Amino acid sequence: MKKVIFSLALGTFGLGMAEFGIMGVLTELARDVGITIPAAGHMISFYAFGVVLGAPVMALFSSRFSLK
Repeated sequence: MKKVIFSLALGTFGLGMAEFGIMGVLTELARDVGITIPAAGHMISFYAFGVVLGAPVMALFSSRFSLK
């Protein structure tokens, strides 16, 4: 398998785990932080929004580097 494809797959898996993994502990997170469950759900939305905005920016910065 090419290193580039493996790196992309691993990065995508990591982003998915970071975003969807927190959903399983959302009620505990809300209780520990002292906020409501919907407010804790907004934290996941803000993270996803940051990924959506950050991905094109990172692509622009990384396009300057050679693939070799």
